[in-house]
This record gives sequence, C-alpha cells and structure tokens, in this order.
Amino acid sequence: MRSTPRWKAGICRYLVRKCRLGLPNSLEFGYLDRAKLASVAELERVWYSVATRKPTIRNTPAAMHDIWPQLRNWVEAHESFALATVVKARNPSPRGIGATLAISANGQRFIGSVSAGCVEAEVIKTAQDCLRDGQTRWTEYGPSQGFPWEVALSCGGRITVRIEPFVHDSIVTSRLVQLLNSNVVGLWIKSDRRQALLVDDEIFTQDEAAWSPETLELAKAHLRNASPTQERDTADGRVLFRSITKPHRLFIVGAVHIATHLVTIARSLDYQSIVIDPREAYARPERFATSPDKLIHAWPAEALAPFELGENDGAALLTHDPKIDDQALEVLLQSDCRYLGALGSRRSHQARLKRLANAGFRQKDLDRIHGPIGLDIGSRTPAEIAISIMAQVIQTKNAGAAESRPKVPAESR
Repeated sequence: MRSTPRWKAGICRYLVRKCRLGLPNSLEFGYLDRAKLASVAELERVWYSVATRKPTIRNTPAAMHDIWPQLRNWVEAHESFALATVVKARNPSPRGIGATLAISANGQRFIGSVSAGCVEAEVIKTAQDCLRDGQTRWTEYGPSQGFPWEVALSCGGRITVRIEPFVHDSIVTSRLVQLLNSNVVGLWIKSDRRQALLVDDEIFTQDEAAWSPETLELAKAHLRNASPTQERDTADGRVLFRSITKPHRLFIVGAVHIATHLVTIARSLDYQSIVIDPREAYARPERFATSPDKLIHAWPAEALAPFELGENDGAALLTHDPKIDDQALEVLLQSDCRYLGALGSRRSHQARLKRLANAGFRQKDLDRIHGPIGLDIGSRTPAEIAISIMAQVIQTKNAGAAESRPKVPAESR
C-alpha cells in the first residue's frame, strides 16, 4: 500500500468543499491505493464516505452556571435580554452544544460565548432583532469560503445557534433562580411559544395542559437519564431541553498559602470553593484575597459530613499534616469525588498510602489519590503550585468526561 499523492488528496478536499460537506484537514488519505484513487469510482467512494460520516458531537456541561454569577443580576432586575445557545456543534468548533451567550437589549453588554469570538458580533445583531419582534431564530456558522464579507469560524468547525428572548415568567423564572442558586439538578424546557422547568417529577409552568404529553415524557426521560443539553423536534416544535447540572466544586483542606491562590484560580474557572481547616489561626477570611464560597473552621470529618460528594467534585489536601489530611481522605475515598490530590513529597505520599492501606483501603482506592499533587510544570512558588493543582483538576475532569461520552461506531466515522 503506497501513500496517496498530496495533489490527489487536495482534489478530494476541493470537491468536498465545493459540495459544502466540510472535510476536516486532519482526515488521512494515506490508506488509499494510488492506482485506485486515479479512478473516478474510487474518488466517488471517498467523496461518499465523507458525506455520510457522522460528525463528532461536543457538549458544554454547566454552561448556565458558568454565566450565572453575572446573569443573576439581569434576571433579578427584570432586564430585557436574549439568550443564544449552541444547539449543534461539529469538531473542531471552539464551544460545544449548550454553550450560552446572554445579550442585553441594546447589545452593549453580553455574558458568555458561543465561539472563540468569531461570530459573537453577528449573534448580538440577530439577538436584537429577536428582542424587537419576540421571535426565535436559528443561525448557522461554518468554515470560511474565502469571501471577505462572510461571518465564519476560523477553526473550520460548524455550529448552529438558537437565539431567543428571555421570558420573565413569574412561575418559571423564580424557580429557575432558586435552582441556579442551589446545587439541585433540573431541566429547563423552552419552545418558541412557552417554557417550563422540571425538577424531579414536578413541573413548573404557566399552563401544563398546553404542552403535549410527548414533550413532557421526553423531558422526564431527559432528566432521568441526566442527558446533556440538546434541541429536539417534538409535537410542540423545536424544543430546547437545557440541562441545569450541579456546579463543579473544589474542597480545599488546609487554608495554607497555596490555598489562598487556589481559591482565586478556582473561582475564575467557575468552581465553587469550600475551604476546611480545624486550625483557628488559618481559617480566617482576611487571609484570602478572593473569598471562598465557604470557609469552615472544623475537622474534615465534621465539615464534609453535610455534603453529598459526587463526580462534579474535587478535593485538594494541603495541610501536609497526617492528622488532618488522612481524616479527610478516609471520608473522600468512600465518596464518588472525581479528583483527589494530596500535598507532599513522593516519600511522604508512600507513607500516606501505607497508613491508609493499614486502615483497610484497597489498592484501587489508593490509586485515586494524586500524589504529589499537581501536574509537573516545575512549580516553585505557592501561586505556581496552585496553577499546577488546578490544571490537574481540569485534566481529570475532562478525561472523565471523554470516557463517559458516547462513542461513534467505527463504521460511522
């Protein structure tokens, strides 16, 4: 098998682009037989395989929580604004399905994003049209065709954006505010005419009878299966099922110097930060340039007891004191907390693992602990160590999201 000449691969790309099929630059042609590629039949086969290949689907979890700290003020002030949401996305698009941009009525203020800045200006213009006539609009953006006047994604991906006015509904809006201010999971359902909020099996809407039974059953299944945000065609038209997930939280045991920087970095990434330290001299609010969401002066076992720890949570153990860190680990290792990291040298980490093994923890439990904590980026200062820790938290979170993402069958690629 000989590799395909670059000029023949270029012809394939040209023909596909002419048909607006969007062939990624990374597609490999090396497996093609040189003689066969010279034939029209082989060229048509390559063309067809690209045309029928299913695109990679990307999702952006916790998109509403990302913008909620700023958006809350608009909602509580009953300001007029529009929401733009990515409802279709194909790699290599910069944002996934569910990414949200909020636009004020005059277009001068906006929160969030639907791309890396490529199409936001055009989306803002469309949002103002939506606010003027109250209609929902859908716009599609793809790779550039080389025209100077077009609005395109420079990355070569393709997205569809749903743009609609935010409706200040006395029933839905008040409950939505409560939902986003808490750690409760819910589903925000929006057609172009009405909206509803589903929490557990309870639905909040102005007129439940106005919704078709099919749409409500789809919504309940969506929430029950913890499905990501998506738009679906239903008896009520194109309905957006927007998942309201739990925000990501970072539990920091030890209000040490590294922790003061780690809180600032975590908050900038929209993580809730909970700092725990039984030492009164450390657990003081004035030590933090950025205030944590919670600062708890208590031993870890007591402080962690009220929290239901899950896959959206991470924990960084920074006291370097076995009496405190080991107590926290004994609680955290019995939870579904996604990230666990502990400060200390390799030697002290081995001693830590031995103590926990003697306490009855299995090897697969101990393997969950990152020690020494943080990615190896040559960190020296407390701020640099905090960056390495947060980088490892993000790496672990995204690796877990990739493992849980539905796989595309090989024959569909």
